[in-house]
Amino acid sequence: MKNKLKELIENEMVKVLSDLEVKIYQARQDRLETKIQRYFNSTPLRNVFSRICVYAKCVKQFYTISEIAYELRATRQSVSQMVDECEEEGWLNVERSPNRVVIQASQSLYDAMLNYMELRKKLAKDVTKGKWNDLTRMAELVESDLTFLQDDSVKSDDIDHNKKNDRLVG
Repeated sequence: MKNKLKELIENEMVKVLSDLEVKIYQARQDRLETKIQRYFNSTPLRNVFSRICVYAKCVKQFYTISEIAYELRATRQSVSQMVDECEEEGWLNVERSPNRVVIQASQSLYDAMLNYMELRKKLAKDVTKGKWNDLTRMAELVESDLTFLQDDSVKSDDIDHNKKNDRLVG
């Protein structure tokens, strides 16, 4: 019974997640109105690069090209190229010293992320309708709290309906 519940919950989670991911993809393809949207939605690497730059601004830090390359599993060369392109557009705050370049999102990139966040909030609400959180809690409950369901052979007659042997303390 526990395994069956787990399978049902996992199937629903995959369905909700798949639907949400398709809607996110569609929204990104439909949101190509501005130069910043076109640039950062053009490749997965550029998309996630924008996220790490915005994160840097949120935590009031600057990241090096090497740190970003490591986090994004990208080459220093590809990150350096994005830095140059985005700096030219004014989308990054860049600080240069003789052997070091550090960056974070500019206000314009941060504002674009705020705009995207509003879209994502609406998508999450409209697509998942709270199902994802409910399913996650159900999965945790089934996995950890329903220990009586460990054995699929448990039958309803196994329950002591007369309460003869019920004890709260051993």
